[in-house]
Order: sequence, then C-alpha cells, then structure tokens
Amino acid sequence: MDRVEDMVIALIIFIVGLAIILLDKETSLRIREIKRTVGIKGYRSIYSDAKGDGTLLKSDTYMISGKPDYIFKKGDDLVPVELKSTTTDTPLEKDVMQLAVYFLLVEENYGIRPGKGRLIYANKAYEIDNNYYIREKVTEIIKEMQSIRNGAVHRYRVDKNRCHTCLYRDICQYT
Repeated sequence: MDRVEDMVIALIIFIVGLAIILLDKETSLRIREIKRTVGIKGYRSIYSDAKGDGTLLKSDTYMISGKPDYIFKKGDDLVPVELKSTTTDTPLEKDVMQLAVYFLLVEENYGIRPGKGRLIYANKAYEIDNNYYIREKVTEIIKEMQSIRNGAVHRYRVDKNRCHTCLYRDICQYT
C-alpha cells in the first residue's frame, strides 16, 4: 500500500508542477502579446497585476494607492500599462487620469518618472504622455478628493449636457 501512496503523491506533485509551468508560460505569452501589440519591444515586464496578485503601490506624498496591470522597463525608462475591455475611438478621460495616478505611483515607488504610459482598449492602444497638463489635472483631482474626505464638500455646478454619459447619473443628487 505504501508504494501506491508514494505513486499517488508523486503524481500529484507532477501535476501541480506542470500546472505551475503552464501558468507561467501562459503569463509570459500574454506579456509577449501585449508587448507586440503596443509596440514596446525590447522592454521587460517588472510588474504584473494581471491575475490580481500584484503588490499594491502606495504614495505617502499623495495619499493614494493602486495597481497598474503591467509596468515595463528598458534602461531607465518605465512604462505603466493599463488594459481595458471596452472599445473606444479616443482615450476616455477617466482612464487617462487612472494612468496619471500610476505615473505618480511608479515615480514614488521606483524613483523614476515615466515619460509615457499605455492604455490598451479592446480595439486600440494609445500612448499617453506624462506631461505637465496631466500631472496638474490629476494632482488637482487628488487634492479635491482629499478635501472631500476631510469633510469639505463643495456644491458643484452641473453641466446637464454631460449627465447622460456620467457613470453616477442614477445616484447623483444634482441631476
């Protein structure tokens, strides 16, 4: 009976080992496909949250945290990449601001300011520059969020023309 148990244990170890190898191969194939699709050949993946197990990046300066889908590196160049399942003809502002948060997080956690990032939608990939305008806008939004968290709620003027596309239109007190 001991011999049968030993064989069963060996078979289980083999199956688990094979599963780990196949999952790792699947991940590396996915990374290779992303690199090919978005045109960042020559870069290597240094961070992945594709399976939800990436480390939470935190910023003490901005009091924010987040997990980009990927970060690629080549020399001193870091490129955060965010995957989106939707299709669009132009990058959505909310997604650009999410990527801008990742610019801040990458800079604080890795000590390198990314020059650009990538938003990859189901139908198209966009390169987003980490420029002054985007940094100013995202830091403004972060400050506004912090003031709301601290109890300073502001009355907003609502542009009714934008309400039909707003994610919060069903629960908004101003519509």
